[in-house]
Amino acid sequence: TSLILKVLEDARRIGMNTVYVDFYGAVAVHEIVRRLEEAYLRDLAGPVRRAVLNLLRSWSVRGKAAPGGVGGEVELSGRRGPEAELSRLLDLPSTVYERTAARTLVVFDEFQDFLRAQGHIDGLIRSKIQFHRDQASYLFAGSEPGMLAALFSDRKRPLYDQARPIYLGPLPYGDLSDHIAGRFEQGARDPGEALDALLDLVRGHPQRAMLLAHHLWEQTARGVTAGADEFAAALQAVQRETDERFEQTWLALAGAPNQRRVLLALAQSDASLYSRRTLEAFALEKGGAESGLRGLIALGEVQEVEGGLVIVDPLLERWARRRGGLRAQ
Repeated sequence: TSLILKVLEDARRIGMNTVYVDFYGAVAVHEIVRRLEEAYLRDLAGPVRRAVLNLLRSWSVRGKAAPGGVGGEVELSGRRGPEAELSRLLDLPSTVYERTAARTLVVFDEFQDFLRAQGHIDGLIRSKIQFHRDQASYLFAGSEPGMLAALFSDRKRPLYDQARPIYLGPLPYGDLSDHIAGRFEQGARDPGEALDALLDLVRGHPQRAMLLAHHLWEQTARGVTAGADEFAAALQAVQRETDERFEQTWLALAGAPNQRRVLLALAQSDASLYSRRTLEAFALEKGGAESGLRGLIALGEVQEVEGGLVIVDPLLERWARRRGGLRAQ
């Protein structure tokens, strides 16, 4: 999200209009319509915002400006179905371009939820954005990389080859080290040897680095150099904060036992996933290991890298190691 916000900032700086739509949890068409309407009214300003608001009103959508002209509320009148409203809302970049002669960067975040709505939503999007070559640029983001990849790489899907994937790797060790050490120094603290332990654990994962650095800061008093005790206390705090979430992840895999076994194997085995020793230790057949791995990759929990397979969240990997073997299932 931080990177997306930086891209939006840079786009505004070069004169583009920007609209950010978060579709998290929006799996019904009427909710998607509401998110789009609110995003355009929130992110646009001046004459172009008034033009969009007037257009919504002309579509029998009641629009109301918030105090001070910041943000807005919209409500469907019910004269048209939500699918028809969605079709017209997806054409708003053309309206904005007519008013401003500038492209609009449209960000669809958590895009996989958008496509869970009933109907042929991805086909509708394709039918619109293919005519926005001069009017808009689109950025599709989401937390389920497997689903996003399928949407744009499956020849049977309408959005096939309509976007170029951008894979975000881990943050460089040196950059992350310098940033965390610099923030500690600003607060008259020294991360000391705990910083190396932190960097080794988080493996460049942005959110997990931020979370662990926050708790290490909390455990390190002003004028103190953090050591093993401060790092252990920070880990305990992180564990209390994340264990419930990981339990929920585990419960969500209850219907996919091979995914559970593969997750444990990747966290606990020092041999390759398909080695005889690993397969026997975690009660896996080779076919079951392959299907479990594909499922975890689709969920974004595991990633293939040059060195093999890694669990994306280093704290989830640590939790799985602590959990123990198959008897803990």
